[in-house]
Amino acid sequence: MCLIHSCSETIKTAPNSKKEGLKVLLVSENVPPQVNGIARRIGQYHQGLIHLGYDVDFLHPEVGTDKVMPHINPYNFTARMMILLPNYFIKLLNTDYDVVHAVLPLNMSGMWLLAAFKAIRTFRRETKPSLVVSWHCNMVDYVDHFCKGHNFLRWLTKIILFKGLFALLPYISDRILTPTKSTDPEVVNLWDGRSGVCHTGIQKGNFSPCNKNSQWGVAWTKQKEAYLKENKCEFLIICVGRLSPEKGVDELIKCLKLLKGCALWLIGDGPSRPALEVLAHELNVPVRFLGYQKGEALHAAYSVADSFVCPSLTETFGQTVNEALASQVRVALPRVPVFVEAYSHVVPEDAFWDPLDRHAMAHSIMKQLERHRNGDKYGIPDLSKLRTWNQACEGLVAEYKIAASGQRSIGYTTTIIFMPIWYLVTIFVSIFIFYMAFIRSIFGGSVRVYFSMVPHRIQNKMKNMKLAT
Repeated sequence: MCLIHSCSETIKTAPNSKKEGLKVLLVSENVPPQVNGIARRIGQYHQGLIHLGYDVDFLHPEVGTDKVMPHINPYNFTARMMILLPNYFIKLLNTDYDVVHAVLPLNMSGMWLLAAFKAIRTFRRETKPSLVVSWHCNMVDYVDHFCKGHNFLRWLTKIILFKGLFALLPYISDRILTPTKSTDPEVVNLWDGRSGVCHTGIQKGNFSPCNKNSQWGVAWTKQKEAYLKENKCEFLIICVGRLSPEKGVDELIKCLKLLKGCALWLIGDGPSRPALEVLAHELNVPVRFLGYQKGEALHAAYSVADSFVCPSLTETFGQTVNEALASQVRVALPRVPVFVEAYSHVVPEDAFWDPLDRHAMAHSIMKQLERHRNGDKYGIPDLSKLRTWNQACEGLVAEYKIAASGQRSIGYTTTIIFMPIWYLVTIFVSIFIFYMAFIRSIFGGSVRVYFSMVPHRIQNKMKNMKLAT
């Protein structure tokens, strides 16, 4: 029998029972209804802290144009960024918070607030508020990926980021939290042991195998059967995520040549979609691009998969993996530290493959699909082994309390001399990002991809003209 739990069942404390002594300022540019994993995690933290009885102020791009200036994230068009306006910045500094939690990286407004509260705390010789950073990106891996083959550019980028832009962060915050202990160790080490984990929970109410029986589930099942029949395939693999170079979706498409009888549905969008569509066409493999899906459509899509595959090597946790597991879908993953730490207790050992080994990837995926075909229960996720959001939020509060007891002081010289220079640099960076977002918007997200795909667009337009005549 299929039981569906409502989201409210994961939160055990009544939302109106305010707890004394903890007022939190949560600052994030990634918030629902954005579809990225950070947004979903932070949205759950916000609601979870409120339901646990804490007083939470939430600063984000949609909070109002009298408080922030919102704009598109030039690196991810499904996300938003913001510039905190001076009048609201001053108002926040005059509010008595117990915790200021800035979600990073590249959240300049959060960084400005951390620095200002640190300066106030230093000059007033106070211990409030506790200053917490949560880091939701493998920045070092991203730099290595995008600067591959350009050693000088890689070196210069790391100098700018880690010796410049982010250099002050360990001094203006008391603790750094990451989704797993394996997330960006080079960055975490800057805090000299003042680090913890901000856990991720599962949404048993939204993501469930029961969604296969919903209206969307029935519709997806019909489409799945038709697609498999059309392409003479037996299995459907689903991958959910942003279509960008670092996500490794091109490797999964190439691997399809080794996966006989398998079709692939890609749920998500991004700058790499045109190139991936061309790749799938050239390899003549069955790949369907479904774009972004939200709400019940997304929840049900997981439930019709025969296997879920995440080929990314740069995840900090892999929220889409968590959602597939909550839907009790068999999962196959690359054997990278983050995934091993987060999922080795619930995903079989042979469902992990060695990174960048296409044959090993195919072997792991087929192992899970054969279990699906044979009705073997081994490999079906055990939900009791996964955290609930209630547990994740309780863990977050525990980290806040540790931050309060392990504060790091900052010298007056740093505060008076270096902090103003750092502010000028970060303000310049914010303005640069703002105008880069405008330029990339003109070219649909990527100047390079826009011009590289011009020949294909011309070719398609000529084909359409011939068909029309």
